[in-house]
Amino acid sequence: MKQVIKITLIGLFFAFSLISCGEKLSGKDESSFDSSRKKVEAKLNNKEKEKLEKALRVTLSEAMWLKMNDAEKYTGESINHISMGLVDGKSYGAMLDLADDILQKQQERKITHLQNEIDSLQKYKTEFELIKKELAVFELEPVELDLEDFFGEPVPRIIISMKYIGKKPLKGSQGFSYTLKKRSTQTIVSDEQAVYGESESVLQPGESRVNTIVFNQNKKDFPKLWEFASYPVKGINLANYDLELMVSTQSIKSDGKEIILPNSSMEMINKNLKKLEEEIATLKKETISLDDLELT
Repeated sequence: MKQVIKITLIGLFFAFSLISCGEKLSGKDESSFDSSRKKVEAKLNNKEKEKLEKALRVTLSEAMWLKMNDAEKYTGESINHISMGLVDGKSYGAMLDLADDILQKQQERKITHLQNEIDSLQKYKTEFELIKKELAVFELEPVELDLEDFFGEPVPRIIISMKYIGKKPLKGSQGFSYTLKKRSTQTIVSDEQAVYGESESVLQPGESRVNTIVFNQNKKDFPKLWEFASYPVKGINLANYDLELMVSTQSIKSDGKEIILPNSSMEMINKNLKKLEEEIATLKKETISLDDLELT
């Protein structure tokens, strides 16, 4: 697959042009460059002029990269000076070869950069999985439906219990995220965070952290929650009432160690990994040359 790249002349203080096979560009200074250009310009056709113009702009882009990524080596040198150093003594044919080499290097650098991003994301994924495993010491128990007095009116409330399934007492605090949605529309009914316990509090294996969500303003959307003959209702299937509950353990702070769930998701991590891998695969299939570039 070919890619077409538009290259724009940025910040040039000297004008690049074609040079014949027998003549060579001088990069000693702007004046000598202009002089060498004039000697060869009249001998070349428009297509050749355009091709070398592309090559020289590619060389300029490489000079910009060198200035940015090897700043110590090029301290005090302008981008134009670096660029003229690259083209000095180059014939027309040598300039085309140089540009092709640069394009290949640039392609390889793109692939390397993407691979580094993949490696970094894979490391993050491994750390994310480890954190999720460390936080996976609570399990959601069957939810209950009860009534609560709300300004003299009984309203339903969902009781959510997260049972500690660890083997040893847990000393410290725990944080949880509770998101309740209307299943048919994915509209959020309730979205909240809660932290339980303090540095000295101890949660024993089998004990639970309990939260409630009160339906004080939702009777018209969820009328069935008001229709039970008696309360509490244990093990209610929320899906039957157009509800969807998501609970996650966000943090555990125990004995001076704090484990916090990153603000991400495995789905998003895998999606980004797939995108990066596809970009690398595309780049590896592509071959790019001066003919693929467009002057603007």
